Amino acid sequence: MGPVLSALIFGMLVAGAVALALLMAFRAGSFTRRHAPLFAAFAGGLIVTLAVVEMIPAALAQGASGAWLVLAGFAGGFLLQGVTGGSAGAAAAKAGPGRGRAAALAAVAALAIHSALDGLVFAVTHAVDPALAASAAVGLILHQAPVAVVCFLLLQRAGYSDRMAALAGFAAAGLTALLASVAAAPFAAALDLAVLGVLMALVAGLLLHVGAAHLLSEAFASGVVRGGGAVFAGAGAAALMVLGHAHDHDHGHHGDAAHASPARHNHAHDHSHDHAHDRAPAPDFRDSVPSEEPSP
Repeated sequence: MGPVLSALIFGMLVAGAVALALLMAFRAGSFTRRHAPLFAAFAGGLIVTLAVVEMIPAALAQGASGAWLVLAGFAGGFLLQGVTGGSAGAAAAKAGPGRGRAAALAAVAALAIHSALDGLVFAVTHAVDPALAASAAVGLILHQAPVAVVCFLLLQRAGYSDRMAALAGFAAAGLTALLASVAAAPFAAALDLAVLGVLMALVAGLLLHVGAAHLLSEAFASGVVRGGGAVFAGAGAAALMVLGHAHDHDHGHHGDAAHASPARHNHAHDHSHDHAHDRAPAPDFRDSVPSEEPSP
């Protein structure tokens, strides 16, 4: 299967999962609107956990610059919050719906970048190992459905209609992953992984700020016990997502090892055999040659 077709199938599966999640959120729109701070706290726990447990370690693996890039992404989120007027809920309450909507859109834009990176990750993984990409796709798809619901909750909390929040959530979580994977598929083999690492680190810092500043601040609006429970529920959901993704990734690696071709095994054996011969000292034939003694 070609890379473009694989990316298209992956993107359509993401779009389907996102549409299903948003349909459920849309049908429960009145319930989520009544308990908006509670759901915002849940989303905050989910996003912060994803950033800390999954994205930041991946960014730090890029080298010493990874930590500074995460910090730069966090600082960019802080500046963006200042421009848009604080957290989505606070801005809507203090500075009017326009500022609240701007803050929510800033947070949704950060989540859309994260979704686009997921599409890029699939395209690059498929270029390296199609079997592993098929396994990793499960974890990536499971990521996108909660991200879409978080976008829906953010926009609903900022005063957008349920229909507009659902459409924007689909664009941010489903459409971006689809377009990014299909657009990157023909060039994924030549894509510099260092660039992907830089983007991952910046988005990790940005999402950390989105979760901490825009969402966790809503937890206490529902009370310490209920708000704290929602935060930890979101963190638990994120942990399950990360563990499921890691399991799929490891399963793909083990499957590749189990189905390694005999030719590859023989090549490795021959290579090590030849290498051992290269290191062996040259035999000394002098002891095997009879010495010529002078005749009496």
